[in-house]
Amino acid sequence: MKKKDVELDNLITLLEGKFSNEEQVEKDSGFAHLSLINVRIWKDRPGYWIYSQVSDANKDEYIYSQRILTYQRLDSSKIISTGYKIPNSKDYRNGWENIEIFENLTPESLEIRNGCQVYFKKKTSTIYSGKTKKGSCKSSIKEIDYITSSFVVSKDKISIWTRGYNKKGNQVWGKIKGPYKYRRISKKSNR
Repeated sequence: MKKKDVELDNLITLLEGKFSNEEQVEKDSGFAHLSLINVRIWKDRPGYWIYSQVSDANKDEYIYSQRILTYQRLDSSKIISTGYKIPNSKDYRNGWENIEIFENLTPESLEIRNGCQVYFKKKTSTIYSGKTKKGSCKSSIKEIDYITSSFVVSKDKISIWTRGYNKKGNQVWGKIKGPYKYRRISKKSNR
């Protein structure tokens, strides 16, 4: 029997749930009010798989991002998260409401986001930080050569700072002043 990876399991527990950056928006109107929902899917398959959705907190129909993420141990100190694009993603909008919808997909049917892996390290007993490798996550958005993402995950909080850079290395997309700061509003999504 395979030994349970406590650190990896703890990271997944911290990521799961429904989050909002409402507190941040109240202090700084320069940030859009967003909802982040992470729900575990495919529990019967090897590894940890999460459906992640970012949407307008006031209008659920405005979905900015939908991804399926897998988390696995890379080495003794690092956990790697790999993101996948969902084919026909509109068919899976608000999939967190009914995770059985994802049974129609297989890992092989997903499109990997090459170079966009996030490497997490445990910082304290309840804080994990992660980031992409600089220059490796290429963008399909015109005038953006690559994207970087940095994460801090802790009890009831997730901070995400995503920025886009041009070929000269100048930031041309994303917030300059800092990350989106989400606070947990429920342990589990409305399943």
